[in-house]
Amino acid sequence: MIKKRFKLILVVMIIFSLGITYSVFQSSAGLVIEDQNIAKFVFNTKQLDDINIPLLDIKPGENKEYLFSVANNENGNKSDVSFEYQIIIKTYHFIPLKITLYKDETIFGVCDETYSRNQNNELVCNMPVNSVDYNTEKTNYYKLLVNFPAEYDDSIYSGLVDYINLEIKSWQLVEE
Repeated sequence: MIKKRFKLILVVMIIFSLGITYSVFQSSAGLVIEDQNIAKFVFNTKQLDDINIPLLDIKPGENKEYLFSVANNENGNKSDVSFEYQIIIKTYHFIPLKITLYKDETIFGVCDETYSRNQNNELVCNMPVNSVDYNTEKTNYYKLLVNFPAEYDDSIYSGLVDYINLEIKSWQLVEE
């Protein structure tokens, strides 16, 4: 009887000590911030991480402009960290569009068939990486110009459905 009781107490102590040991070494960070993204698009006065642009109504000979910005400040509050970001343009490119990205009125990149396609057969155009320092307020203004050249005014292009997805990837710069 004493041996059984001793074994039971020993088992309970082992289980109890495992639980304490596990809880001592098990930890998780519960940091919850309302907005954990460093950089976002400001597009039509809305903050977004990506922009989906359906190309349903563009006709041969037309241009469409989409304006947006990326900033390290909002409503007088400035980011406390330096960061880099990259704009990624994705499209199926079924329609023979000329897709040009401008930064502050100069050509920043062109999305065309020189880029590779992903596993979903989307054309993925990675634009150059930008750095934004935390010391000064900075807003980079962009214009995406989508041109459907007039020479493609042919019935084979009617009824094609395409889209453009703009995505921003950002990461904090760590001082060494």
